[in-house]
This record gives sequence, C-alpha cells and structure tokens, in this order.
Amino acid sequence: VQAAWRFNPTNSRLYEVAQSLGKATQMTTHIGQKVTPLEAGELEKLVRRRVLKMPARETREQMMRVEGRMCVVERRLEGGRGEAQGSGFLIGPDAVLTNYHVVNDYLQGNQAQNLQVRFDAEPRQDRIRQAGEGVTFAVDEIPLAAPYTDGDPLNLQKAPAENELDFAILLLSEAAGNARVGGVAGPGQVVVERGWMAMPEGDPGVEPGDPLIIYQYPGGRELMMAIDTEAVVETKWDDMRLRYRNNTEPGSSGSPVFDMEWKLVALHHAGGPGPEPANFNQGIPIALIRDYVEAADQGYLFGG
Repeated sequence: VQAAWRFNPTNSRLYEVAQSLGKATQMTTHIGQKVTPLEAGELEKLVRRRVLKMPARETREQMMRVEGRMCVVERRLEGGRGEAQGSGFLIGPDAVLTNYHVVNDYLQGNQAQNLQVRFDAEPRQDRIRQAGEGVTFAVDEIPLAAPYTDGDPLNLQKAPAENELDFAILLLSEAAGNARVGGVAGPGQVVVERGWMAMPEGDPGVEPGDPLIIYQYPGGRELMMAIDTEAVVETKWDDMRLRYRNNTEPGSSGSPVFDMEWKLVALHHAGGPGPEPANFNQGIPIALIRDYVEAADQGYLFGG
C-alpha cells in the first residue's frame, strides 16, 4: 500500500488507506485529537480554528464605523486647541467611555467642563491639536465613574473590589453619535451618522489564545489598530480583568477591545508591570461596566 501510494500520491483513497495503517501523516486540530483526513489534492488547510477569516468588504465597512466612533479625550486649551489625555469611544448618542484614571483630575465640581473630545483627529507628532483638526465636542459632566484599586492604580498586583472598574462616562454637550461623520455634509456627499458602539451583556466568550483587536490613539498621535492573533493570555480575579498580548502605549488608555467578530469585549486600561517588553496588557470586561451602569440606574446613557 505504501509503495502504491508513493507511486500515485494524489490518489485520495490510497492516502486514506495509508493513514489508517499509520503510513501517512496523521492530522490533528489539537494535540491528541484526530480529524477526518483531508483529500490528497486539498492543499489549503485551517491552522487555528478560532482565528476567523474576515470578509474583506464587511471588515472595511466595520473599520470605518469604529473609526468614526473613536475619539481623543483632551484637556481644553485656548482657541479651540486641545491636549490629548487618552482615548475614548461613543457608547450612546452623547456618551463617551474612557478610563477613570484618564480623567481623574476632572471629577470634582465643574472640572469636567475643562475637557473635550475630538473625533476624526488628524495625525500629529505631539499631543496638541489645533482648532479645526477634526471635530470637537465639549464635555458637560461626568455622570458616572468607578475608580481603580486603591494603592494599585493599574490593578495589576492586587485583586480589585467589585466597584473598582477604572471607567468614566463623559456626557457631551451635543449628541455626537447623531451627527454626520466629518461634520456638515456638502452637495453630493453621502450623509453617514457617526453612531456608537453597543455594550454587550454577559460572558465575552474569549479563551486563551484567541485573537483580539484594539483601536487606540497611542501617545495621542493618530488612530492605530493593534491586532494579535494569539492575544488572550488569561482572565484574572474571577473574570474581573482580561489580559492579552496586543501592543499599546501611553495614551491608549480608554480604548475599545474587540474580538474578531467586532464584538466589544473590554475597555483597555493598563499594561503589565516592569520594563518593556511587558508580558501582557489588561482590560476591564465590558459586561462588568454595563452591569455597574445599569445598577446605578444610568442605563439611559447607552444608545438603543
């Protein structure tokens, strides 16, 4: 049989018989798990079953939707300028989600009004943007925020309490999510509403080794996308933190973390301890934030 198969290697029946006799390579999806043999002439194969093939057209459209909902959280400067503090994204018509530690200095009194958010931000080499570089919206207030762990701002070494979720919701002066992307549409232009990102309920369903995507404004410079096809490291402290390998930088705090089907799974907030390269980055599972907001009777902030 082995000699006949080697003489006629494209004969799938001979290949199957050779496999059954242990004379041809056995194929597995995981160690110790056999699968149905492939046809001898079938050259393309799945390598990692949880890394999905992404439809090109739908992926481009989804990327454009996400980009329109991302913003830079800024400290307001004179003349319409702004200094980047971190990243954020729309979760309702006039609500932006970011990290508590990004806006910690603006939580008291009317300090939130010293903040603004900037969409469609043009690339910069520093953290300062001028008036007209993108579309800005003023922040009216911060109606809800949950702190990081006392004594451990990054929640890396100490287990967080249930309310230590390191998030803040910024309420804007206008409904940016209902506005047109890029501002006022000119003659002949297609009108596209900015929209906002859905806040899913329940377990995100990710497993160690799963891929993830993070949209971010690292260093406040420009919108970047970090993809890692073996991203998920682990969940920590009864699923209160999600750890992953995607690269981030200062300024990426407040970024959305997606799975390969563009489901929002976490709010990025910290990097691993010690010098670079770190062993992991870390996010807050989005379902925990949703539950906290709804428990505080603030669910109206989410878009429909």
